[in-house]
Amino acid sequence: WPRLLTLAGAWVLADLARQFVGTGFPWNLWGSVWELPGQLGDVLIQPASLVGVHGLTLATVLLAGLPLLGWGFRTAGIALLTAWVAFGIVRTDAPAPPAPGITAVLVQGDIAEGQKWSQALAAGIFRRYLDLTREGVAHAGAGKKVVIWPETASPYLIGQDATARHMVAQVADGAPALVGSVRFDAGGRPRNTLFALTADGEVAALYDKWHLVPFGEYQPGWFPLPVQIVPGGGFAAGAGPETIKVPGLPPFAPLICYEVIFPSQVVDEAARPRWIVNITNDAWFGNSAGPRQHLAAARMRAVEEGLPLLRAANTGITAAFNARGHELSRLHMNRPGFLVLDLPGALDRTPYSRVGLLLPLALAAASTGVGLLASARRMKTVSPGETKTRL
Repeated sequence: WPRLLTLAGAWVLADLARQFVGTGFPWNLWGSVWELPGQLGDVLIQPASLVGVHGLTLATVLLAGLPLLGWGFRTAGIALLTAWVAFGIVRTDAPAPPAPGITAVLVQGDIAEGQKWSQALAAGIFRRYLDLTREGVAHAGAGKKVVIWPETASPYLIGQDATARHMVAQVADGAPALVGSVRFDAGGRPRNTLFALTADGEVAALYDKWHLVPFGEYQPGWFPLPVQIVPGGGFAAGAGPETIKVPGLPPFAPLICYEVIFPSQVVDEAARPRWIVNITNDAWFGNSAGPRQHLAAARMRAVEEGLPLLRAANTGITAAFNARGHELSRLHMNRPGFLVLDLPGALDRTPYSRVGLLLPLALAAASTGVGLLASARRMKTVSPGETKTRL
């Protein structure tokens, strides 16, 4: 058991490190294995509201090793799983929080990666998004609405193109629109941006992606070779997690693409939002495990934060989750279309959202420390010959 504690703790400490080292890439953490489809998965991921996905990873490694240690430890594992499932059932069966009374229209254009930046195809791409939005808004009917387009959906610079903005506003039919586009700042650097447009096509707010993909969107300053891989240094980064306020909408936390994979770095807790918007491209993944793993990360963030999450993807998977990670609807890959659904309500702050990464860090450090100390004590209690045999 000391070795198992050390392994589990060290594994999570390594996962926490790769969330930050080299700009960070905590992709597909082992705690995600509990995200099974349907109600069973809903139940099994609820402890993430207490300890986050890193805490689930710690429990996963421990549970995987307990059968090797005899029936006493197996019994402990069964007890842990029983409590785990019981907590999940109670939490998923709790009443849903009040909904804000807003209908969301999520638009999926299904534009191939090789076509997204073609100037010859720009007008057709923009028209497709306009047509899908018009159809989705009509399907949504009367009442308050919000329209959401994916990352870099607009081939035109929405921030500078008043005509394009007013065309979006026209098909949104009075609803605010959240549109992914590129913009250029005062220094001429491009930024990957979500624009919040009002009913009259004006920019009410904007959010710049701050977790940029190294060597894809920018070139890190720590790269040791004098080679310019990303022309001009690439995109400029935003300031960090923000809460955006737009007239007619509850305040929301915007996330662009893989920003959603970073536990405890998705919400400005000082100005807590009421929902999360994740816009993404995902076309470069192709029909692989990538889009599905990306979607699983988004679902986990909803549970950790206790906030509904709406996700608009260019080629899929467009989907929506309530504040307990239950999937409300999805639009599958490689098809143009839209989702229309009611925006769910937010839960009170979860224990994990209050403590963040400090709790899994403390648990992992304690597991590693106890395991190492116990191993050292066991080594002292045996003779040199026995020690040699064990080693």
